Amino acid sequence: MTAVAVAFAVTAGAAAAPALATPASAPALAVAAPAAAGEAEQDAIGIRASLLRGSGPSGFLTRSKTTVDQFFWTRYADGVTVTLPRGEYHGSARSDVVVRRAETDRYAVYDMSTGGAPVEIDTAFLGSSAQFLGPSGRTLVFRTSDASGNATLHLVSQEEGAEPVDRTVTGLPADTRVVRHSLSSPGVLALLHTGSVDGVSQTRLGVVDLTSGKLADSRVVPAGTGSISASDTHVAWVDGAYVVTARRGATTTVRTSVGWGTGLRVDLMGDWVTYSLPGGSTATTPSDLHALTARSLTAGNATTVKLLDTTLTAYAEAGGSLLVQGGTVAQGEGVYRIAPGADGRPAATLVADTGESTALAVTDEKLPGTIDLRLDNGEPHLSWGLNQQKAQVTLKITETATGAHGRVPVKDDDGDGTYTVFWNGELDGAGATNGAYTWTMTAQPANRIGPDLIRSGSFTLDSGHGPHAYSNSFSPDLLTRTGSGRLVSYDVRRLTDNGHSAPAKDHGGGWQIYDRVIATGNVAGTTHADVLGRDRAGVLWFYQGTDTGLARRTQVGGGWQVYDKLAGGTDVTGDGRADLLAADRSGVLWLYPATGNTARPFATRKKIGGGWQVYDKLVSLNNVGGDGASRLFARDKNGVLWDYWSPGDGTFKPRRQIGGGWQRYKEIVGTGNADSDDRFDLIGHDPSHLGRTLHFYGSANASPTMFLGGRKQLSTPPALDDRNTLVF
Repeated sequence: MTAVAVAFAVTAGAAAAPALATPASAPALAVAAPAAAGEAEQDAIGIRASLLRGSGPSGFLTRSKTTVDQFFWTRYADGVTVTLPRGEYHGSARSDVVVRRAETDRYAVYDMSTGGAPVEIDTAFLGSSAQFLGPSGRTLVFRTSDASGNATLHLVSQEEGAEPVDRTVTGLPADTRVVRHSLSSPGVLALLHTGSVDGVSQTRLGVVDLTSGKLADSRVVPAGTGSISASDTHVAWVDGAYVVTARRGATTTVRTSVGWGTGLRVDLMGDWVTYSLPGGSTATTPSDLHALTARSLTAGNATTVKLLDTTLTAYAEAGGSLLVQGGTVAQGEGVYRIAPGADGRPAATLVADTGESTALAVTDEKLPGTIDLRLDNGEPHLSWGLNQQKAQVTLKITETATGAHGRVPVKDDDGDGTYTVFWNGELDGAGATNGAYTWTMTAQPANRIGPDLIRSGSFTLDSGHGPHAYSNSFSPDLLTRTGSGRLVSYDVRRLTDNGHSAPAKDHGGGWQIYDRVIATGNVAGTTHADVLGRDRAGVLWFYQGTDTGLARRTQVGGGWQVYDKLAGGTDVTGDGRADLLAADRSGVLWLYPATGNTARPFATRKKIGGGWQVYDKLVSLNNVGGDGASRLFARDKNGVLWDYWSPGDGTFKPRRQIGGGWQRYKEIVGTGNADSDDRFDLIGHDPSHLGRTLHFYGSANASPTMFLGGRKQLSTPPALDDRNTLVF
């Protein structure tokens, strides 16, 4: 569809125009020639985002969906869409006449087939109660009310150069109240009204012949009657779950049960009645009535024909046809002509395409090739813009290497058709590992019109490796040595989500030979966290972390039995590698700087200081307070936890007390960032409650000296019992 703009052309001789005659100053809608290709591309919005507001032999009127005073006229002959000057326009059925409300009491009547000067009608004589109901060709229909609210209908028309003609509709009760009207068929006005007949107040459906100005048909209908329509031969109305039709002048009615639908619309076209529930393209609930269905009015014929999947509005045309704005899944949204085909059954033909899909469709999408779950910039990991709100959208993510998969929540928080995914890195309870993934997005339309929308793609998950991660992911793991000597890890994020069981990853058996197992973090210069084990002869063994778990052990050296406390996982020297801290039995604390060399993971020890025999537990971890500092937590024999922080030069500042009561824990473990606040956390194992209680301490944000927030009980791994130990 091509679009061009039109301008008002001022006609000469305005001062000589007589009162009540057509003012020569009235602007003409000069229909311009088609615009150049570039202009057509820029202005082609008349159909794309508009509502049908009238139909005629040469074209049809539409109004912008977003700008209520912007209207367009589209010609059939050349497909040109004319942008009308801003204002309030009214179209009618089977007429090229368009009425523009120029001022409060002045209406300009344009013939769009000629583009000539309008006839301007001054309706001030109707008084201040006059309400414009709409045009039928060149006849303007008004309603006025007296002091008691009784309505009178006026049919106002005017020929060029003459004075307005006002005809009052006759045959209506004196106490008429207008409930609803319809001018969707030419030459007739369907009128739902109340009034007294023979002293009885009734709700009646009448048909006004606009040529004679008389009420030509009137019948009693239920007070709750909905949509109404009238043609030269029939009347139709909605009564609850029924479409009711009757031949004009006849008392016999045909009631067709179609199903309840508030807002159901009926229209008449020749020997057919159509019905639909408008707005199906944006509906958020399904209904069979969204489809435009035609039913034969021929006696004894119950034939029905589905014509469109959705509708918005309709206007009658010549020859027993309808011009309907709606859509089909096959052809999309647009303006369709509904007319009898060669077999006499109505069929839909697309007249103007709006470019909008009736079926659920993607309007925009953001699909990054790589996802880093560590980034928290408020942006979704995946998002789709859909042309419908409240669609039921699901996302399945599958790990390419293993086939592990999970359903991920998809939300439309703002109700604007933008569906987003903020993935927490879990697949059915397990933490997702770095690597290649595929995704499948399935969206079911809320209106159930058309098929489900299915999209698929792939991405790479690259979130780095957490300092306590033993599953090729950024998520920290809790290492547990079972009573049988197996080393098992659990995703801490799953443990912090109460009520869920965390799947275990087995790292092998034989760990009962060690009297101490230490989760060191990355000491060997790779991207993975490592593990140390000290056997009962005092030999220290090193297990390097890999993508799949732990490599075969290598010997670090002997003599480590002199230490009764070991702690790893924090960078004390400031070189980015996790160092090892060891307190000997005389109370001296030693620092073993990490080298990044798998063959020799630690440099020569450095003495930090004495007096550490007062502590029975050491726990080291980074960035607890959000300041990036390395910290060593020490628990004294009275259960008080103390904080030592390092400026990164191999030393520690004087201690600060955190709090008491920590003697309840058999083990205290430092983890990585388990609650997505970029700060490291603590887990304590309390053996007093069935041997299976874990408490999680997230980092606090309250002050630089308050590092730990309130504790919460974790979903304890089933494998953890009083024979097991946590690896710290």
